[in-house]
Amino acid sequence: MTLSVRLFAVLRERAGADAVELRLPPRATVGDALRSLAQDERLREPLSRLAVVMAVNREYADPLTVLEHGDELALIPPLSGGSDPREPRADAQAAGGRAGADPQEPPADPREPPASAPVPAPVRVRVRVSPEPLVRERLRDAVSDPGAGAVVVFEGVTRTVARLDYEAYETMAAERIERIVREVAASHRLRAAAVEHRVGEVALGEPSVIVAVSAAHRGEAFAAAREAIDRIKAEAPIWKRELDGAGGESVRTGRWAQGTQAPVAAASEPPPALTHVDRDGSARMIDVGGKPATERVARARARVRMSPTSARAVLAGDGPKGEVLGVARIAGIQAAKQTAQLIPLAHPLALSYVDVQASVDVDAGVVELIGHARTVAGTGVEMEAMTACALAALTVYDMVKGIERGVEIEQVVLLEKRGGRSDYRHADG
Repeated sequence: MTLSVRLFAVLRERAGADAVELRLPPRATVGDALRSLAQDERLREPLSRLAVVMAVNREYADPLTVLEHGDELALIPPLSGGSDPREPRADAQAAGGRAGADPQEPPADPREPPASAPVPAPVRVRVRVSPEPLVRERLRDAVSDPGAGAVVVFEGVTRTVARLDYEAYETMAAERIERIVREVAASHRLRAAAVEHRVGEVALGEPSVIVAVSAAHRGEAFAAAREAIDRIKAEAPIWKRELDGAGGESVRTGRWAQGTQAPVAAASEPPPALTHVDRDGSARMIDVGGKPATERVARARARVRMSPTSARAVLAGDGPKGEVLGVARIAGIQAAKQTAQLIPLAHPLALSYVDVQASVDVDAGVVELIGHARTVAGTGVEMEAMTACALAALTVYDMVKGIERGVEIEQVVLLEKRGGRSDYRHADG
């Protein structure tokens, strides 16, 4: 099969082309492709000294990844972001607090309510990789939110040299940055997040990247901005070079910044195996007969989102079908006791305790249902806790659909499990 491999930065310059063609046998791997590219006279020297990574369909791939006809390949040289050993932290201009402080989480203000108290609205995310100049106010406005008590804006700016020239694998960079931002937004309970990264020439003092976030509290906002920029610099396929001249010829002769290898999983890591599937792909129930009976505890959460008007009716207990939360609680308890009949390969368990606790945030329009389950057995009660809150959430929907059809069950998540070989606790648990 013949595959085209895109080249960037120093590799593109050495090859004198944006891409090279590669002929490989069927079922060849990324490792085979890298060895073949190392034989190319134009690439032999840089590949002998640089820690390169192959991207397959805009995802970093380990050497054992099998290639298929039509795959989009790119050879990724070391990423330029955050490579200066003299600067463990990025240059920043901080807005929002307007103090220019290092974006670490400061001591909590005892007058502020705990960050876990309110239920966040769905996060808004904006990401752009573009040659256009960056405007701080545009990103600041993009994360504005009436529920945000803190907004942090980070700017990475050109320093020391007259200009920096940025090059990016733009589609992959945008996708990678968006993934990073969404993960950071979820872990820090953000209201909104926006990132713009510039490509092309950026003059001294001008921003090359801006990260803006908003959150209910300043600790979350500072921590999220810091994590986002650190990960973007370490993971996004973006390169830079220093230009001291006034333009023109210097664009092609500037020195590429020394970088670090793009992240990629170790090739020796086997893919995780599904425990309820045999080697031939058949479904099976796990034999837990040899496991000791120990106390098992689990908590899970479901969230139901609706209008504040509907949430107020739920809290008041005057929905079209009557009192909502009490009925949902009983439905969740009943469902937990029937888990093995609802989920085919779940073990029937004698539950020593099961309950569902409900709370309502009227302003956010969110009903939160926490399922609790406990037993003494050779297997866990995660499915019982999750079934309890899931069926309670469905019951809430059924009880309020007469006044609002747009109600959404937006989350069912395990918060905690204890007992057995290992314990687990979700970040929000």
